[in-house]
Amino acid sequence: MVAMAGADGFAYGIRLLETLREGPLETHLVLTPEAEAALDGALAGVRELADHCYEHGNQAARISSGSFLTAGMIVAPCDGRSLGAIAMGLATNLVYRSADVTLKEQRPLVLGLPHVPTSAVDRENADRALGVPGLSIVPLAGPPETAVATLLAELGAGRD
Repeated sequence: MVAMAGADGFAYGIRLLETLREGPLETHLVLTPEAEAALDGALAGVRELADHCYEHGNQAARISSGSFLTAGMIVAPCDGRSLGAIAMGLATNLVYRSADVTLKEQRPLVLGLPHVPTSAVDRENADRALGVPGLSIVPLAGPPETAVATLLAELGAGRD
């Protein structure tokens, strides 16, 4: 599963979808409303990169169930709001619910942060998230290809 949350850092999420499209895994995509608005004219093209797309408000979607088997989940980009919601276990939309279920089912969850947490609250949320078994945080910096390789390596490492 792939989610994009926030208003920037989309080169990383797009490159992730392009990379996954080249392999054998089926991709399931969820975008927050902020991500949809920021992608604007590119939205249709991004949705086409995924095998399946879901509305963020559809908490009854199959990816929100623990019985839906996945290799894990990557949220890239992951904004501060999503970091906080996921760290606190708030399942108020499909992105957060899917992340919560991923962790509940002991599958790897990787959050790609486009910015280093600078506020005290964001740092506290990052610290809380890092204390959750199976959850990894990857800073999104440098060329998208390099960051995507790191995201995928973390996803694989979380399955050990």
